[in-house]
Amino acid sequence: MPQLRSGWLTVLPSGKWYIQLPRQAKLKYGRKPLTASLGPFSQLKRLYSGLPSQQPGRFRTRINWKMNSNTLRIGPILGILTVGDSVSFVGNRDNFRDICLSGKKWGALVYVFTPHGINWEKKRVRGFLYNDREQSWQPMTMPFPHVVYNRIPTRKAEQQPKVRNTLEKIAQLSNVTLFNRRFFDKQELFAILEEFPDICPYLPETKKLDSPARFRHFCSEHQFVYLKPVRGKAGEGIMRIEYKDKAWRVQRLKEQKAITRRFSNLDDLWRYVRGHVRQKRYIMQKGIRRARYQGKPFDLRVLVQKNGEGEWGVTGVGIRRAGAQSITTHVPRGGSIHSLASVLQSLFPDDPKKMEATIHHTALSIARALHQKNKDLAEMSMDLGLTKEGNIWFFEANAKPEKFDEPTIRRHSLSNLIHYAQYVSRLQGGHGAQAG
Repeated sequence: MPQLRSGWLTVLPSGKWYIQLPRQAKLKYGRKPLTASLGPFSQLKRLYSGLPSQQPGRFRTRINWKMNSNTLRIGPILGILTVGDSVSFVGNRDNFRDICLSGKKWGALVYVFTPHGINWEKKRVRGFLYNDREQSWQPMTMPFPHVVYNRIPTRKAEQQPKVRNTLEKIAQLSNVTLFNRRFFDKQELFAILEEFPDICPYLPETKKLDSPARFRHFCSEHQFVYLKPVRGKAGEGIMRIEYKDKAWRVQRLKEQKAITRRFSNLDDLWRYVRGHVRQKRYIMQKGIRRARYQGKPFDLRVLVQKNGEGEWGVTGVGIRRAGAQSITTHVPRGGSIHSLASVLQSLFPDDPKKMEATIHHTALSIARALHQKNKDLAEMSMDLGLTKEGNIWFFEANAKPEKFDEPTIRRHSLSNLIHYAQYVSRLQGGHGAQAG
């Protein structure tokens, strides 16, 4: 096997690429331009040895390389797919910047691109490299990436014909890995998980909201219910229904505050709900009496990712506690962040580590079940509920998790992302390798 090495890659605005090889490699391979194999389609390019003179707009990053049959292979190349056009892009630029800088740290070349930037005939991409020296995004023609990380920011954007066509084409490329191809649909999510007997105990009863008769029956049976949009995010559109003090009480969020209405019967409540649901698809979910921390209910926000060995692992668990005027635990809706260790020590002082291990086991079981039906999954976040008795409930999962605010979880998530890209690119014929 060719030996993996690491060097500095410099890309100039003119399109010339330079690689800084160690002294031993210079002696072995000489000082003439090297033939380099770039990307999954092994596009050949002249790569100059050494470090070019200082030039405005030059891009520099650490890259893994190895020599095979007198051809230098470098990588992996990771492309972050979002939307925009050939001259600009949209999405969470802070997140994209962090991923690019993590690639620089661990030896992967990372760039951002959009469907408009792909030249399918030449298998090249007009992408954007992050220049940390100039703190700017530089457009550059790049080889096709070994790994495509789908960060299309919204469901609406993901349904655009050009975006859908792009995702389908990428998924059909046998030597390119596309992961997290699409957003989850809450209704489909529960339908999938209900097929696994070992997962069913974690699932609160969940039904489609499709008729007044089903609504009345579900509310009468449980008397504590959540209504959730099938394609909602960050708590948007959620309603909480509870029968209390001989009346039906419904709460919904409006401008970060919970608006409460009371009804004497389910027919009136249904008319109110229908007016707010309108044409959107909703599910009904049995309410769970969660444990409380400092007087407020909380969720477990779990990040699960594949790592550098291609195995599922729990990257981290955060606590999201509900705000004073909120029916959800989402931080943008007034929720607060707490450490898992402090919460478990408070609620389960006899053996908090055992409870933590149970949370990890549950999350991994759910992730592996979803992966059986969605082979392109490589990461997800999920919201779990925890009762004071120690029972765990699954509420929802997100195939496009946003970055966690906890610094340790954030660092581990970026490391897993890059090392997983290195892992899958090795499986595609050894174009990339894990940094040492």
